[in-house]
Amino acid sequence: MIYLDTNVFIYAIEQHPEYGKACARVLQDVQDGRLKAACSQLVLVEVLTVLKKLNSVLDKQKKKPLDIRANVDAILSLPITWFELNIFTIKRASEYHYAVSGVDYIHLATMEINNITTVVSADRDFDKVDFVKRMDPLA
Repeated sequence: MIYLDTNVFIYAIEQHPEYGKACARVLQDVQDGRLKAACSQLVLVEVLTVLKKLNSVLDKQKKKPLDIRANVDAILSLPITWFELNIFTIKRASEYHYAVSGVDYIHLATMEINNITTVVSADRDFDKVDFVKRMDPLA
């Protein structure tokens, strides 16, 4: 089982010039059962936050906003194992001393608690963590 970082969803949704197609392929592999994937529910919170920010930018540019509900529904339709964000996970995350963000601590704790050692992410910060192997979506 692999862990999907938030940027995989965001880059696919926004059709990121470098990562968009690769992230869409990862999600298609999940949909087709070629990859067994898991995420923390925190990923959904991050997706909502980023899409809201993107829509603010699009609004200022007088461009059509992204359909947040449709994108969240599409994510939830994927065969992903969703792990709840709980006190035990936050407690474990508070014990780390890696040079990554606090949000990434939650992702790391979720992976560690659930014995997941591979994360698909464009975020190179995960390379700083000794118990996780990062797979770049472009690879």
